[in-house]
Amino acid sequence: MSDPVAKHKDKASKLLTYISFGAGVQSTALLVMSNLGLRDCPEADVAIFADTGDEPGWVYENVERLRAWSKIPVETVTWGHLSADILDRHKGQRSRFAAIPAFTMGKDGRAAPLRRQCTREYKIQPIERRVRERIGLMRGQRAKGVIDVTALIGISLDEATRMKPSRTAWVTNRYPLVDAGMRRADCARLIQEHGLPVPKKSSCVFCPYHSDEYWRSLPAAEFEKAATFDEAIRDMSKSGVKGQVFLHRRLIPLRVIDFTAQGRLFGELEDEECEGGCFL
Repeated sequence: MSDPVAKHKDKASKLLTYISFGAGVQSTALLVMSNLGLRDCPEADVAIFADTGDEPGWVYENVERLRAWSKIPVETVTWGHLSADILDRHKGQRSRFAAIPAFTMGKDGRAAPLRRQCTREYKIQPIERRVRERIGLMRGQRAKGVIDVTALIGISLDEATRMKPSRTAWVTNRYPLVDAGMRRADCARLIQEHGLPVPKKSSCVFCPYHSDEYWRSLPAAEFEKAATFDEAIRDMSKSGVKGQVFLHRRLIPLRVIDFTAQGRLFGELEDEECEGGCFL
């Protein structure tokens, strides 16, 4: 493979367009549009799914379904098993540690989310690493000013506040669903119109941004996994976290919460906003 840095050192060249594929409703609609050339959606060279190892079963089912259906290659990448890495660090074992936005009590006595690192480290960076491999960049080779990659992101019009420029200088984010004026319901209709089942939301089973409705809808085995993880992270002092840690913003264990009452949806509390990297 030729060296893209040497070939394009005088002028940046757009070498790749990829879909950041989360396997939820919006990114599934985006993959359909990109495959079929609908609503002026660019055709991607590849769709890339970043697996944290902790997605619910329906996410993996949808990835495989779309892999078989799509003419655009659907690839899976991973940076490890998120929950296992967190617990290894908690046990004092050497491991990378990417904080999830779990809740602890703030100085004002209210629930405060921890710093969120999981999306960047277990979703965005593994995808960008695969993009560099596809282009032919070696580790450490300069990309800024040399290559120009386009990332197609599945954020819809009703979530447009989540649109952000890429933090990676050589990647330009585009939002074809917003450009097409599509909301989540429009995405679901488009998926159905093309003979595919509408997937559920994409996220880790233990994501602290779940609404009570989402927690309530988890199958028993998935909820058990989340509840067990919730108990295991209560004391994260070895990772530098002061105070008890909980997956639910009420600062009580998942197992004792009554989820029969309607809960809040994603991002409704102040200073809590999903980046959109996982729920697509």
